[in-house]
Amino acid sequence: MGNKSSTSRGDINIKSRGAKVDTTPVSSFRTSPKSRDYDSNRLAAKSAYISTAPIPTTPTSIPVPIKDQFDVGRCTRWFESFTGLEEDDLGNEQIGPAGISKLCEDIGVSLEAVDMLVLAFHLNADTMPFFSKEEWIKGMKKLEVDSTIKLKAAMPGLVAKLKNPVDFKEFYRYIFMFVKNSEQKCMDVETACRMLETVMAGRPHTKSFVAFLEEKKPVKVINKDQWYNFLDFSDSVSEDLTNYDGISSAWPVLLDEYVEWRNDSS
Repeated sequence: MGNKSSTSRGDINIKSRGAKVDTTPVSSFRTSPKSRDYDSNRLAAKSAYISTAPIPTTPTSIPVPIKDQFDVGRCTRWFESFTGLEEDDLGNEQIGPAGISKLCEDIGVSLEAVDMLVLAFHLNADTMPFFSKEEWIKGMKKLEVDSTIKLKAAMPGLVAKLKNPVDFKEFYRYIFMFVKNSEQKCMDVETACRMLETVMAGRPHTKSFVAFLEEKKPVKVINKDQWYNFLDFSDSVSEDLTNYDGISSAWPVLLDEYVEWRNDSS
């Protein structure tokens, strides 16, 4: 009952059972020989993996085909394939009616369709129905076209541009200069009617104005002022003529006569 032992009951129990107590500090587990061996092995394995792992590379881009560039030589040979087909020898410097007819067949368009007029416009051709070599090479170079296949692919887009009012007006005015005889200032009525039916197809007043020219025969030729003004008339005057102003509007006399003819016919 005297001095109490400093040894706890837990210690007495452990010792009494003969158990061996590991007195190694907890912190030493991290630096024990066994632990160091484990870390060394893990580091070695990691190094081995890194050294043998495939090195990531930048994905190789898929090569994009280079656009087929315009070739003057190819374009010239293509041009010459449409020459020499006329009864009158035009040489190799000009495509005539027969050559243009063959071109239409090759690209699958009608000779009477607007397509050839659109092409002439883009070639800035001077006289219908001819394309000079200079006009052909210059115009096709701008279009980046040097073969039948390329032209066939390009034509729908060229025709579609006519939906733009500004582009159409420029094209419409060009037609007068292209179609009329270069030595004359006017276009004969028959030719004018055919051109209106082709160029202005589906637009207001086209059918009735052509009928007026053919039935009434008010003139034998159409001058530039009359041609130019018909487009403006078609764009601004309704088909039923209800907004036509014959007093303040300065339309050519031919268009005033057309309105009178329409009113008399109704």
